[in-house]
Amino acid sequence: MMPMQLGGRARILPDAVNTDYIISSRRKREIADLERLAEYVFEDLPRPLNGPLIRGDVVVAGEDFGCGSAMEVAVDVFKAVGVPCIVARSVARNFYRNAINAGLPVILYSGGEVAEGDFLSIVFDRRPAVANRTSGSDLNCRSVPDFAVQVVAEGGLLPYYNRYGMPRGRIG
Repeated sequence: MMPMQLGGRARILPDAVNTDYIISSRRKREIADLERLAEYVFEDLPRPLNGPLIRGDVVVAGEDFGCGSAMEVAVDVFKAVGVPCIVARSVARNFYRNAINAGLPVILYSGGEVAEGDFLSIVFDRRPAVANRTSGSDLNCRSVPDFAVQVVAEGGLLPYYNRYGMPRGRIG
């Protein structure tokens, strides 16, 4: 299996961005179409982003990203926007599982700096790598379980199941 090559402009988020900050409960009740719903990503974030999230942007978050409810739509809107990857210091367990199940790579890191707008070059594999092309530095990334890498490489849990049958590993 070949590593996934990803990249994009870093969009920096603080600690504890919960699923209602990702997409508000109000919007989820009003709008069923994911493409339309994706227009409202982060609209209730206490400190708004400097401009909208766009296709190719990489979300770089602090601690406990995706905390709160376990709603899958919090991951689905990132896919609808075209976010190729989530890079965070830590993520809520339910968000992590939902992201892997949907085929959205999540990379956890413990060291290194990224500023808003930096260009990141990313390799998603068992030993992921995130290179900050703007500053010339690398992030210290944690390894990803083999099964999670396989599920993401197939495009999510359903495509994985359709190809291989019942999964035998754990995703985290």
